[in-house]
Amino acid sequence: MASRTSSALATLALAALSTAAVLTLGRVFASGRFVLPAVGAVLLAHLLGFVARTRGWSLIDALSLSMSGLAVYLIWFLAPHTTLHGIPTVDTFRVLADRLGDGVYELRTAVVPAPATNGAIVLSVLVVWVMAATADALAFWHRATIGAVAPALALFVWASTLGTDSLATRTTAGFLVAALLFLLVQQQSLVGRGRTSFSGRRVRAGTTVMTLGALAGAGAVVGALVVGPALPGADADPLIDVRGLGPSDRSYRVEPPLARIGEDFVGRGRVEVFTVRSPREDYWRFAALDRYESTNGGEWTLAAQGDDEVQDGLHAPVDSTMLRQEFHITGLADRWLPAAYEPVQVEGGDDPLVVKASSTLVSNRSDVKDLTYTVGSRLPPGTLDPLNTAQVDGTNAPLPAEMRGYTRLPADFPTDVRDTALAITADASTPYDRARALEQFFLDPAQGFHYSLDVDLGPDAQSQNAISQFLQSRTGFCVQFASSFTAMARAAGLPARVAVGYTPGRYDSISGLYRVTSEDAHAWGEVWLAGVGWTRFEPTPDSDLPGGSRLPGGARVTTPSAPATPTTATSTPVGTAPTTNAAPAPRGTAQVDIDAPVAGRGRGGFAFDWKIVMALLAGGIVSAAGVAMAIILAKRRRRGRRRDELDPAAAISGAWEEVLDRLGEAGVERQPSRTPLELAELAPQRVPDAAGAPLRDLAESYTAARYGAMTPDTEVARQAWRDASSVSAALRAGASVRERWGRRLDPTPLRR
Repeated sequence: MASRTSSALATLALAALSTAAVLTLGRVFASGRFVLPAVGAVLLAHLLGFVARTRGWSLIDALSLSMSGLAVYLIWFLAPHTTLHGIPTVDTFRVLADRLGDGVYELRTAVVPAPATNGAIVLSVLVVWVMAATADALAFWHRATIGAVAPALALFVWASTLGTDSLATRTTAGFLVAALLFLLVQQQSLVGRGRTSFSGRRVRAGTTVMTLGALAGAGAVVGALVVGPALPGADADPLIDVRGLGPSDRSYRVEPPLARIGEDFVGRGRVEVFTVRSPREDYWRFAALDRYESTNGGEWTLAAQGDDEVQDGLHAPVDSTMLRQEFHITGLADRWLPAAYEPVQVEGGDDPLVVKASSTLVSNRSDVKDLTYTVGSRLPPGTLDPLNTAQVDGTNAPLPAEMRGYTRLPADFPTDVRDTALAITADASTPYDRARALEQFFLDPAQGFHYSLDVDLGPDAQSQNAISQFLQSRTGFCVQFASSFTAMARAAGLPARVAVGYTPGRYDSISGLYRVTSEDAHAWGEVWLAGVGWTRFEPTPDSDLPGGSRLPGGARVTTPSAPATPTTATSTPVGTAPTTNAAPAPRGTAQVDIDAPVAGRGRGGFAFDWKIVMALLAGGIVSAAGVAMAIILAKRRRRGRRRDELDPAAAISGAWEEVLDRLGEAGVERQPSRTPLELAELAPQRVPDAAGAPLRDLAESYTAARYGAMTPDTEVARQAWRDASSVSAALRAGASVRERWGRRLDPTPLRR
């Protein structure tokens, strides 16, 4: 009981040391979002190691348990939303693979303090788990106390070298206190079990482990000091202040992106911002602005806060009716991620934040340049047919309570704009008819609206006064068309919001990509219709000028975006549209190959591929089998060399060494302070009874051969090996199949 208590205290002390090393990462990350996952990982790793030791398992069994625990932890705690009632699915492994790829990329490119993204957290959990499992093995299976400090020390030095000065005093003091506490507790534990302080199972065997641990620690220190400052971003100034170790703040309030269309995108000329590989063109939407505030005279904004409005990633299943797009960001200045509406699945991109109400995607990275990700989107069902009376009348259903917020306007909203909207929609009997009437008001040539860049392109273009002036001048930019249409739709009682993104871009027939530039930046309106959902309306006239509209297919129609049977595009962009050799898809369906491999993936992550996974698994199995076979053959060869010794005394010594190896595999440690006869008398307390008699006989033969005056003959040597075989057979008979294989694969005897 005392031994188990001291082992538990030592385990707690080592867990405290690992936790102190993990908290040092607070100097590397910009928020404390990593704390709970990483600390939970090290605590669970040490707990599993303690369980394995108390049950008398071998080191191989303990490592197997630790690896299984790591897999369960990653699946259930870091990707639970991808499982089916706790059972991992293909999406589970895809998400974890994407996050790990993103984490490796961020390790190479991020500037500290780096954002605690999902990819960084997965990578951190893997690193700290390996750290904890290694320290546990060194401390309790190899009794190398100093060596057990090396893994935590390596992480501490790395984080201290690359991190900011914030938290330096607290993390350093905490690590030193935890290290001293572990050394004292572990020393007391080893002394209580009759071991030399700070040593291994035996001084000679432990010295090797301690030397290796010391060399590893020294290498980690030198590597962190020499290589660390040379890593990308190590000498850069922090982007933002460290926010400490508290819970992360996932809320965000962004700059109104409508203003950026004029100021940033059009103002800097034609610059490619991203490419899209897609079987058809669409509007690449990145935000839906749902709040019209009177601040600064009126502006459209998006604000989301908390788990009720924001989630991590999209992992819904996709099918062949959905549109698959692969985006590669080349020049976007903000964290918005474009996608065809309505995105339901995102692969790569490190699980971006998602505003649930509008499926707006926001990257966790501070810099999205060179980011690659794949999106699966529901295709729009086509045009809401105004001649379909039942469908049109269905939009006249009562407005749900959650949609009423999308009809709000500031109290000081201009009366003339409101009156104009009501006059335009006076004869419309349904919400669809009212939205259609407003859209046609801007598109009707008789109304005299003209698209021009010779207007205010700044933030005032969406203000209330700008809307009034726009209705007077009839000359404006896409921001004024979209903002005016949406505000007037709300004035007419319609739930509406402004969508911001890009028109399809130009198709490059050589690369098979849609190339989207800053001049394709665009804004349009979305109206919620009962029975249909959020529906795209395009009030901006066609134009070749930057920011002009260009609906897929060239049709001037409204395009609902609720799930239903999709339609194929009816026209092609500049260049030659992608084609296939397959038969044309039936009318009303999309011709999309969801399972086709996607080329051109950048450094932002790597695609999940079962072939790669199976190859890795096969390689791991072959490697494990090779290592196991090497251990078994090495033991067999050494046994043969010992048995074939020509000198009978040497053969008897070999038989005794062979028995000591088998006893060590069974958990009976060598006792250098005891004679062979004393060991033979005490061993039956730990081994099966059938091993007692042959063990005593072998101990007597070994003692006589080693210390006696007479030289043993060949028959005595043969009998010694028969006794050794009897002891080995008795040990095998008293063990389970798992224990037998664990002993066969135990490499510890080969070190001696």
